[in-house]
Amino acid sequence: MPQQLQTFLRFLIVGGSFSLGYAVVTAALIRFAQAPPLPTSVIVYLICIPLAFWAQKKIAFRADQTGRSAMLIYGATQVASLAIVSTVTSRFVTRNFFFDTALFLVTAGIAAVASYLICRYIIFRSQSA
Repeated sequence: MPQQLQTFLRFLIVGGSFSLGYAVVTAALIRFAQAPPLPTSVIVYLICIPLAFWAQKKIAFRADQTGRSAMLIYGATQVASLAIVSTVTSRFVTRNFFFDTALFLVTAGIAAVASYLICRYIIFRSQSA
């Protein structure tokens, strides 16, 4: 299997795990703890950013080192995704656990594709090129 495909599959596993965790935790907090949708989505997403960066660096891209601005670029990418994801999900949240979980998964999945492209071609380019 080509290395780029292996990297992409590892990225999907790491990103999918974080997306699933984000979706379930966010939907559960909204449904069962009656947490407000927008701030809950934002807080859970922000908590995931440094953890996901570390996991993508070590597991998906297997990078020992990154540029000095790698975390900044990753964080900025994720914050931009956060703004889009939070806006979309807060507009369509129903407080139905299963529908909201699907909603959060779809929006997080779209954000993940954009994140992969930025990681692959900007943040971890020397390690994955």
